[in-house]
Amino acid sequence: MTLTLVCRLYGLVGLIGAISIWFGIDMMAASYGWEVTLPMVTMSQLLVGTLLFNSVIFIMLPNWTSEEQLKKATVTLILIQIIAVTLQAFHLATGAIPLGGMQYFGIALSLLFIILFYLKSR
Repeated sequence: MTLTLVCRLYGLVGLIGAISIWFGIDMMAASYGWEVTLPMVTMSQLLVGTLLFNSVIFIMLPNWTSEEQLKKATVTLILIQIIAVTLQAFHLATGAIPLGGMQYFGIALSLLFIILFYLKSR
């Protein structure tokens, strides 16, 4: 497995997440016990846009950079991912989102990608 493949897989997971939110906001909200409101739908659409943007960047980044440049960029990408995992853990710890299987899976998947990015960028 190469750093290029890890980037593209991470981008693919992001695309799947964006599509899931776009078409499954009702199901996602129900799993948290939330009521779907217009502001929630609006914010989810903004989130989908950000996820799509980031996913395309991760998928295309290996085409735009050399292997050495990609390795250097990966340090920053890992730090951003660590911030995202920390934020999710904070939300779980404060009860802002309920603890469940999907949260465990999301954190585990994020940690797996952090480890893969680290190992493949060395």
